[in-house]
Amino acid sequence: MIFDIIFEKLNAMKTRILICFLLFSFSQIAFSQSRSERKTLKKEKEAKAYQQTKTLLDNGSFFFNAVWMYPRSGTQINLINNPGFIKFISNEDIDMYLPYVGIVRIGGGLNQPAAIQHKGNTVSYKIDHDDAKGVSTISFTADGSLERYDITMTVSSSGHASIFINSTKRDGIRYSGEITALEDQVLTGH
Repeated sequence: MIFDIIFEKLNAMKTRILICFLLFSFSQIAFSQSRSERKTLKKEKEAKAYQQTKTLLDNGSFFFNAVWMYPRSGTQINLINNPGFIKFISNEDIDMYLPYVGIVRIGGGLNQPAAIQHKGNTVSYKIDHDDAKGVSTISFTADGSLERYDITMTVSSSGHASIFINSTKRDGIRYSGEITALEDQVLTGH
């Protein structure tokens, strides 16, 4: 008699567990996306972002906000309190101010700025898009009166950018940050 009661309760519990399991399984099937659907959506989103970034770069008018500086010493420096930027007015005209930490090989005289600065024309501006990787590379030269900068910028589909600057007077240095439309410019720390 006692075994019959226990057996009935176990059967009732098994039935409840089975019903809960089936409801959970059906809800997972009905409301979840398959792995391939999520992967496809992610690729479509990245492709759309790449096209927007590519259009922004091809337009030639955009803003690079430097967030990190990587001098040759190997220590990365956050630029939140010392913002750096390159304003691309067009692919032939820039306004650049990037803080610099490193070795200056040739002195430029008194009152020379420590930062990398250039306002004016660019030379040999070239942009390459790698559609397979979703990456764009921009290279150009900025010739100032006292210093020449060879600049290479790599931009991902999300708008993250990395810049390497090689100078005639200083050790090379790298910066990373984000690009935005010129009208959306916001400097780090402001």
